[in-house]
Amino acid sequence: MSDRLHLKIPASTANLGVGFDSIGMALNKFLYLDVKINQKDKWTFNHIGSNVDDLPTDDKHYIYQIAQQVAQKYNVVLPNLDIEMRSEIPLARGLGSSASALIGALYIANYFGDIELSKYELLQLATEFEGHPDNVAPTIYGGLVLGYYNPDTKVTDVSYIDTPKVDIIITIPSYKLKTTDSRNALPDTFSHKKAVQNSAISNTMISALIQHNYELAGKMMEQDGFHEPYRQHLIPEFQSIRTIAKKHGSYATVISGAGPTVLTLIARERSGELVRELKREIDSCRSELVTINESGVESKVLYQRL
Repeated sequence: MSDRLHLKIPASTANLGVGFDSIGMALNKFLYLDVKINQKDKWTFNHIGSNVDDLPTDDKHYIYQIAQQVAQKYNVVLPNLDIEMRSEIPLARGLGSSASALIGALYIANYFGDIELSKYELLQLATEFEGHPDNVAPTIYGGLVLGYYNPDTKVTDVSYIDTPKVDIIITIPSYKLKTTDSRNALPDTFSHKKAVQNSAISNTMISALIQHNYELAGKMMEQDGFHEPYRQHLIPEFQSIRTIAKKHGSYATVISGAGPTVLTLIARERSGELVRELKREIDSCRSELVTINESGVESKVLYQRL
């Protein structure tokens, strides 16, 4: 078999403030994987670029481990593979780098194991590994996706909202923030009163997004009580970024996923001025404009002549 599998897998941002562990949006920054069968007795990994150069190149690699678990689940044996990996998604920055790698592993196992998993089944598998669908669902499907994983039935259900007609600015600190450290900052429980309050804020935000009422949606996003109040101290630049963004009329500035990347939603006619000021004023971070990805994973099989 001389086929080469090429995968282009988008980054993602999760939560959008109040949608903790349940709302995610795909972004046009990508993990690229080129995969082919080798004639060796092991898998090999060739990492290209600074975002992946610290990853292991043996069987400790996350993609290898996930692919083998999928193969075992479906009782197939995967061939030894050469994987070339390049990524525009920085690691441990709240932009779904692990979710992108997970989806890549599922697609690799599905193709080279000839398992024939549907997108629905890929989503179910991905959520079982992740525990929630906020990053993996938009990575697979693209766009803005809401989802719920029922741990009892192990079923994930998702729904979709029209892609917001806004510009997105991400401000990426130079330091990493592990998801485990970010989650350890959260409280174990909420009072019933607080849970009702945060649920109402979240419901209103979703309704506002459906109506393309970005002023109201942004107002709700910035009133999150599920995670942001407990994580902001982990991102020293957060309040400065939000203050600058407000001066430019932004809709909302929130933590992307577990952080430390900060995400700002703003009208398209005001985004350029804001990103330039953020680049000047928050020089410890990289600020850039990104667009919302609407296609999800792109998978292509390239046939090679022997």
